[in-house]
Amino acid sequence: LTRAVFPCEHEPPADLWGSRDDPSPCGTQYDGSACLGVEPEEAGNFQYIRMELCEHGDIENFIKRHPDKMLPAADCRNLLFQIAFALHVAAERFGMKHYDVKLLNVLLQTAKDPTIPEDVHPHVVLRYGFGAHVFRLRMHHSNAYLAKLGDFGSSVLRSDYDGHGISLGQFTTLENTPPDYLILGNSATQGHGHGSFALGLAMLHLFTGHGPYEEVLQDLRCPDNFKGKLRRIWKQPSHDVLHSVIQDMDANGNEVEDVTLFDTLYRYLVLLGIPDKKFNYKRNGKVWRAISSTLLPPKSQVSKRCPDADYFNRDRKKYSLLAGTDPKIAHARNRLETMKGAMDLLLSLLTFDPEKRARPVDVINSTFMTDLVEDEGMEHADDDIIRSYTAYLQFRQD
Repeated sequence: LTRAVFPCEHEPPADLWGSRDDPSPCGTQYDGSACLGVEPEEAGNFQYIRMELCEHGDIENFIKRHPDKMLPAADCRNLLFQIAFALHVAAERFGMKHYDVKLLNVLLQTAKDPTIPEDVHPHVVLRYGFGAHVFRLRMHHSNAYLAKLGDFGSSVLRSDYDGHGISLGQFTTLENTPPDYLILGNSATQGHGHGSFALGLAMLHLFTGHGPYEEVLQDLRCPDNFKGKLRRIWKQPSHDVLHSVIQDMDANGNEVEDVTLFDTLYRYLVLLGIPDKKFNYKRNGKVWRAISSTLLPPKSQVSKRCPDADYFNRDRKKYSLLAGTDPKIAHARNRLETMKGAMDLLLSLLTFDPEKRARPVDVINSTFMTDLVEDEGMEHADDDIIRSYTAYLQFRQD
């Protein structure tokens, strides 16, 4: 929640307002009596944004600080529900597309009552009304958190852009670029599909405890033959938005190629497999044909097998979501498979076809979330702290 934006010629003193190494020198509770301290002699030009304090920071770094470097599965579900609910409300109320959904951009605020001592603090219940159901997230006070979507710098509120071709503005965190952008190029369209795919990556991040692109798949590199074909396709007018993204400058001002998008598409193919049904193949088959000719065995015995296919099969054995042997992947798979509907939901978010990709509303109403549905007549413990969000509740008297 942004409360104010204002300019100031003085930089905030680190001993009061924090630094990278010490983000909370005065604690996590806001003290309105704190002053800016002595003004420096040299004036500058700073823009201040006064925002609601979320004392636990972002979820990505919160997981890194956790003793197990991973959150319990029930906590992962609770957080995923809250993120999906936030995305749905933002889209329904404001037509908003975030375009940079990731755990780094979701902040955590305690849901506890700070006036109650830890040793006697009751459970916290978050009740979300949605459709005909109330979803009940009952949490021990030690892990009672509110997830708040943040960082709206790349967001778009106007719905009249939906269905229009993509532009450079939709390329934010390159490692989160959805596969339809990389396959269709300029024919890919703006809309909520970007956020849904990123929500799937966030779900995978929650259940692995590691960033899919920065940690789990960091050793994967796009093989040379496949990269060469992609490079030639992405230079063509049909995909030139991608060519603009991969052009970069080095420290000396020389033009260099950023390989992130090459590696990103290859990592998706390794993690999720090459789809049997290749959407938009007839109209936009260039990248699909590059995938088939380099990463799959030839259909004819007389055709030469591309060495990238062996490279791809080796990587699939280790990093495939459904069968990979990598410890992080295998552990996440086991966690997902023990929770009803979890793997099916993840795969529906990460489908390559944006038209078939699950939306936040589908996440909320998924089998994975049915255990959170509150039965009619369910009673709460007398001392539970209950916070209700029922603006979207229908067909039920509460």
